[in-house]
Amino acid sequence: MALGLTPYQIIEKGTHPQLVIADEWERVELKKIASVQNGYAFSSKLFNRTEGMPLIRIRDIFSVETENFYLGEYNEDFVVNKGDIIIGMDGDFKVSKWPGNKGLLNQRVCRIHFNSAYYEKAFLFICIQPYLNAIHSETSAVTVKHLSSRTISDIPFPLPPLPIQRAIVAKIEELFSDLDKGIADLKKAQDQLKIYRQAVLKKAFEGELTKEWRNSNTYTMQDFLQKLKLEKLKAIKEKLIPKGEYFPKYESKDLTYNPPQNWITLPWKTLCANNKYAMKRGPFGSALKKEFFVEKGIVVYEQGHAINDEPYRHRYYITNEKFKELKAFETKAGDMIISCSGVTLGRICLLPEDADIGVINQALLKIDMDESIMLKRYFIQLFRSGSFQRLIFQKSLGSAMPNMVGMAELKEIPIPIPPIEEQHQILKEIESRLSVCYKVEESITESLEKAKALRQSILKKAFEGTLLSTAEIAKCKQAEDYEPASVLLAKIKKEKS
Repeated sequence: MALGLTPYQIIEKGTHPQLVIADEWERVELKKIASVQNGYAFSSKLFNRTEGMPLIRIRDIFSVETENFYLGEYNEDFVVNKGDIIIGMDGDFKVSKWPGNKGLLNQRVCRIHFNSAYYEKAFLFICIQPYLNAIHSETSAVTVKHLSSRTISDIPFPLPPLPIQRAIVAKIEELFSDLDKGIADLKKAQDQLKIYRQAVLKKAFEGELTKEWRNSNTYTMQDFLQKLKLEKLKAIKEKLIPKGEYFPKYESKDLTYNPPQNWITLPWKTLCANNKYAMKRGPFGSALKKEFFVEKGIVVYEQGHAINDEPYRHRYYITNEKFKELKAFETKAGDMIISCSGVTLGRICLLPEDADIGVINQALLKIDMDESIMLKRYFIQLFRSGSFQRLIFQKSLGSAMPNMVGMAELKEIPIPIPPIEEQHQILKEIESRLSVCYKVEESITESLEKAKALRQSILKKAFEGTLLSTAEIAKCKQAEDYEPASVLLAKIKKEKS
């Protein structure tokens, strides 16, 4: 993480429209009206899924229920109550009013303790996210961005007169009410499409979509399996791959999917090409420090490539000499790269034919798949299915930020394999069912983007002092507690001292 500017300097840049305030207003740093409490590093050994105190991690800040619970002793100072303002300090920097009941403030989540009589808590909550967005955009990072409590404390928020604060909150709540209802309806439709997609994928990878095809195309995979065993034995003898059990026998309890009897199930490592770097996690951070980067050279593939499925989105490069040192982490056209940490764990990108040769960084996993066993397009659909994704996330229970399981365990994940001809047919069946789904999703996404833009426009007007009408401002000035922002700021300073 590297935030090279202070919050004041970010404002002075003038490149973030929502940070502009009305001329007659003042600014007040958060530390003058509130304190920031960092979360506690609760022991992951005491995490579980069912009992104990709800544990509020970054992924939970908008959820009524948490994924994990903590079954151990804790200090009451770290108990979060419904409505408390909390901020996720890694990744996207999001603020939330905690919607659940009591929970524990975990590390990398902070809470804002409001303590001023001269600032409206509801107005502060409205102000926070635009400033977090600006800080996020000014923060550079190779992997996950990090936010410090000191930076949050130093943010100079808008300070209008108290009646103006209340009037802005009331108007925004009114305007956002209808907007939020529309957004909720769109997201509900989006969720229903996701459920439908996952139902299609589950049926696809358990052979339900190709029942008729199999009735017309009888086959056995025994000859294929025998040939594959010979190829793997040869690869072991030639020391292309390490020794190991590439063809274990599974019981039904070991399987994530329930495939047809004439399919075979093999560990993930068996599906990879016959080279020792076919399934490779990125290097340790010390092997690929930012100081090694140059303006042009060999591409460094990072999480953003996998997260956004953008194989041409290059930001970092290394020299040819450094590339030779990191040859084991080489990736090329036809490889698949997978994000291995953070809330975006499990995103995948297939590098196209014209992709640049490069190396993966520490947050990626590279897969060189043998397409005589499984089509890469087929594997990507399988990998994105809910069952496979849940398998990956279930394995990441203990850490503060979700991470991919260790390579030894990852290589052993059992994967159902139909013959190549049926894989092609399954892809056709999936695409025929989901093509309309994708079009509807695009329309929903476009509508959500428009709603987001409208929300930003409302907030911009609020902070500029133009959201309230002349009559509404005149009414505010008649309130008993109306006083100029400069007087209010002096009272806050006196209150703090």
